[in-house]
Amino acid sequence: MSQTARISRTYQVHGQTQTRHLPTDRAETWDASGGSSKETCRLLSLFAPAPTLDAHQFLLDAYGQERFFWSEPSAIGGFTIAGTGIAAEIRIPPILDADGEPSTMPGYRFDEVAGQAHELFLDALFLPAELNRSVTDARVWLDHPARPRLFGGFAFQDDFVPDNTWSSFSPAQFVLPHFQYTCDGDKSYLTITALVSTHENVEESLKGLRDALLARLATPLAELLQPIQVTDLRFPMSADQWEDAVQSAVSAIHDGQIEKVVLSRVCEARTDQPIDAAAVLAYLDQHYRDCYRFIFEPVPNHAFFGATPELLIRKRANHIETMALAGSAARSRDQAQDNTFAEALLMSDKDRHEHQLVVDSIRAKLESEVEVLSFPDSPVMLKLSNIQHLLTPIEGELVDSQTGILSLVRLLHPTPAMGGVPADRALAFLRRTEPVPRGWYAAPIGWLDTRNEGVFAVAIRSAVTQHNRVWLYAGAGIVGDSEPDKEWAETALKFRPMLGALGVAEAF
Repeated sequence: MSQTARISRTYQVHGQTQTRHLPTDRAETWDASGGSSKETCRLLSLFAPAPTLDAHQFLLDAYGQERFFWSEPSAIGGFTIAGTGIAAEIRIPPILDADGEPSTMPGYRFDEVAGQAHELFLDALFLPAELNRSVTDARVWLDHPARPRLFGGFAFQDDFVPDNTWSSFSPAQFVLPHFQYTCDGDKSYLTITALVSTHENVEESLKGLRDALLARLATPLAELLQPIQVTDLRFPMSADQWEDAVQSAVSAIHDGQIEKVVLSRVCEARTDQPIDAAAVLAYLDQHYRDCYRFIFEPVPNHAFFGATPELLIRKRANHIETMALAGSAARSRDQAQDNTFAEALLMSDKDRHEHQLVVDSIRAKLESEVEVLSFPDSPVMLKLSNIQHLLTPIEGELVDSQTGILSLVRLLHPTPAMGGVPADRALAFLRRTEPVPRGWYAAPIGWLDTRNEGVFAVAIRSAVTQHNRVWLYAGAGIVGDSEPDKEWAETALKFRPMLGALGVAEAF
């Protein structure tokens, strides 16, 4: 019998051992620590070509289920993954102190996900559906584009505790979809994965999965698009409150407490019916194909989605890629005016300083991990449809190719482009100053595979839904000479991708 994994874990909290079990209403508990599981399970996956499937229609057809989506910028190939249902899930709950208050344990959630992912993938079997031979053939397919992936992310702050807005999200949460659609260039595939008891006959289990996979491929997709109609729009933080926050940050910088901090604000919208997160994809693909587009919907109608230009880390073998992205300017349909905006950004002392802080931080964090770290002397322009940024691409070769993707995520998050400098003081400032918790906004989101490789982006230009409500997030980097009105205008530009996806043409 296949089953959905719900993972429990034992932690040391203030010297006391605490075991956290998550709800098991849909399945038996799979205990990664080996403590209380009722049986031992392994992952079985089969894949087949899916030339007639389309990622958007695949997700729209699965409305009312758990859904996941990841698509990379068209400039680097547009690799796309879409998932429905849950074969296995890793959730790391908040760590609380003896008084029940959230406790900060830097890095624990990254390490826990890495450890549990490793245990989950142990003895996993991945094969083509048409292959009817010994399971020893499985190693041949581990590099195949259709291989199963854990997709998910993290909260921005270590001490995140789910509130009403983020009630379906944990400090760290990853899902291995039951069905995974993969499009790599002109090839597309459908993969089915289930967690199966080791007491079951492998060949019989594979036959059952093969039948289910072929049946799914033969089922016509019925597009069930539910258009989004926004009925109410508001900004909880007023312009005066924003000015106070920016001035407070500037004062802290001038006093030497911090060098830079990134402030965010929220836009809240209501709709006339529950929001179908997949309905935003057509808009994002049309207008933001140069971004990483994502949806993470672990509970139906509770979705986090966005179109972010910022890569946090990509790892394949011992090669890594990342970027510094900081400093922003508007776009113009007039080419001459657009070039003027870009030139002003390149010449801006304020923006170049803000950008250099990010470059220096990434370089310092990665120096001990890489043999060679390459990046240009000066930033280039990254032009998106509504905004342009200063960009420094960075790549290198790891000293140890066994260094896992989540170790690098832990090392880099948060970059100064999302938190500030120095990081610990900037994060403390944000806890005191921002009136609305960030949740997963500006945090790592992406995927990892059985080889501990993967890709993570920074979840900016994003929104989170809860039935017929949606919260949009936007931020701006504050340095010593920042001006509140200009930073307010910058965040207004950054709201536009998600407002446009919701069908709101203009709100400013």
